[in-house]
Amino acid sequence: MKKVLLAAAFVAMPFFLAGQAAATPLIVNTTLGNISTAFDAVITGTGTTVVTSKVVNGQNTYNYVDKDGNAATVAVTRPDGTAPSFYGNYGTLSGSTWDIGPASSLGDPIPGFNSGLTFTFSTPVNAFGFEIGDWATCCTAVVRDPATVATYGVLAKGSGLWIAFDGGAATLPANALSDNDNPGFASSGEYENFIGAIDSSGFFSKVTFFGDGFGEILVAGGTLRFASVPKGSIDGTVPEPASLALLGIGLAGMVALRRRQKASKV
Repeated sequence: MKKVLLAAAFVAMPFFLAGQAAATPLIVNTTLGNISTAFDAVITGTGTTVVTSKVVNGQNTYNYVDKDGNAATVAVTRPDGTAPSFYGNYGTLSGSTWDIGPASSLGDPIPGFNSGLTFTFSTPVNAFGFEIGDWATCCTAVVRDPATVATYGVLAKGSGLWIAFDGGAATLPANALSDNDNPGFASSGEYENFIGAIDSSGFFSKVTFFGDGFGEILVAGGTLRFASVPKGSIDGTVPEPASLALLGIGLAGMVALRRRQKASKV
C-alpha cells in the first residue's frame, strides 16, 4: 500500500502543479465598500503596491510611478482613438466619470465596443479596475446579435461589461440578467459597483473596457486602480474536485514516504 501511495504522490503532484501553473484571470465585481478587500488585498498579498489615480473631469492622461520607481503615464481614449466624453460625478463614485453609454458605431467588432474606453499604459500592467455607475438598470433583457454570441460564447441576452487586454479577444466578466446582479444594488439599492480584472499570465500595455446594455447611461471612472503583480502569482480558478483529490493522494504519498524514511533510521 505504501508503494502505491508513493507512486501516486509522484504521479499526482506534477499534474496538480501543472494545472495551477497557467493563471486564469481573476475577475472582481463588488460593492464600492468592498474594493480594499476584494481587489486591493489580493494585489498587496503578492507584495505589490496598488496604484490609484482619481479621475478628474476633463483630464484624460494621468501620471504615476511604476513598480520600478520610474515615471509613467496612462492615457484614456475611445477604442477607436478619439477622445472620450465626460459625464461628471455620479452618485457616491469617488471621482469624475466618463460616459460609456453603449452605442453602435461603424467598425464595432462587438456592438458597443467603440463607445467604451481604452487605457494605454507607458509601463505594462496586469491588474486594472475602476468604478461603474448605472449598470444593470433598465436593460438586462437586451438581446445580443447571434454573431457575438457564437464568436465569444456568451449568453444571448443581458447587460454586459466587457474587457480585453492588449487587443486580445474580449471577455465578459460581468453579465446582468436582473438588477440584483449589480452587487451595489443587491447590497444597498444603488446602481454602483467596482469591476476589476487581474491577469497574471503576462503584462499588458492596453486595457479596453465597454458595455453592451443598450439604453443604459453607463459611466466609468471614480478612481483608477492598477498594478503589476508577478507572473503566475494570482489564479482566478478554483481547483476542481478531481484536482483536489489528486493533491490529497499526493500528500498522502508524501506522508507515507516520510514515515518510511523515519522507520528505516530506527
